[in-house]
Amino acid sequence: MAVGVGVVGYGAAGRQHAAAVEAASGLRLVGVVDTDPAADTAALPRYASLSGLLQDPRVGLVSLCLPPGGRAEAARDVLRAGRALLVEKPPAMTVDELDSIVSLGTDRGLPTGVMLQHRMRLTDETETGLFRSPQVTAALEVSRYRPVVHYHQRGWRGRPREALGGILAHLGIHYLDLACQILGSPVEVRETGRRERLPGIDSRIAALVRFESGAVLSMTVSAESSVRGERLAVYGPDRRLVIEDGQVTLTTETGPRTSPVEPTPTLRRRVYEEMAHAIENGSAPVACSLVRARGVTWLTEALAHRTEEAPCRTQETPC
Repeated sequence: MAVGVGVVGYGAAGRQHAAAVEAASGLRLVGVVDTDPAADTAALPRYASLSGLLQDPRVGLVSLCLPPGGRAEAARDVLRAGRALLVEKPPAMTVDELDSIVSLGTDRGLPTGVMLQHRMRLTDETETGLFRSPQVTAALEVSRYRPVVHYHQRGWRGRPREALGGILAHLGIHYLDLACQILGSPVEVRETGRRERLPGIDSRIAALVRFESGAVLSMTVSAESSVRGERLAVYGPDRRLVIEDGQVTLTTETGPRTSPVEPTPTLRRRVYEEMAHAIENGSAPVACSLVRARGVTWLTEALAHRTEEAPCRTQETPC
């Protein structure tokens, strides 16, 4: 029997989630929640509130596509109501928020996942720890142009306490999360260059990241160039991994191997199908697991709360 899904928040992300649910096997879209009367939900059943959605026994999975600020309490409400949970990125404002959600899901035996769909591009070979050593260096570059007037000066995206930041938290986060999946847990970040279009809303961030494994990453994420590109290059002692605009190439002593590029809507569908499988089998999701977002959440939190006096932060204390 198909798992019923309720989508909370029907903006751009919510519409993408709804399309992914409708394309996925093992799921059916029950309805959506949006408190904005101007939101066009077309013919979809609409609930006035999250509590109204949670009263519907047909709903087994709730997808939260709300702004990051305030999302944690909604996530806990979903889990207390006995529903599986999928959250949009960024998954939480702080590591403490993320840990509380994951802990509650574990206590209730409920799957918790995150829509960081680019993880689906990785293979077992890229996640076996082969790139977790002091000999590994990596570079991340993301350029995704966003006009300030249309993107940040309207609604919650221009309010740091709701948005968590700008280009890094909302678009750079995908490839930054991939870096964490490949390199391990970050333990130190030192910011080297920031520009803001609005106070607390970054349009460019450059930083250096050190991981527990000893691997290091240099990164630049920008919304200021009209030329789009996304690239993560990881160099190990005897191999190289490059993810560029969705294409994954692993080069070893036997030569390069390139994986087919899957469109982003296909990756979102695969996230939902993994969640459906986890619900059906009473297990935790693997690729889209929420607990695996801890590293990227620590980084986005650290960079959002950096100061001129403390541009470097570690897992223990600001430095």
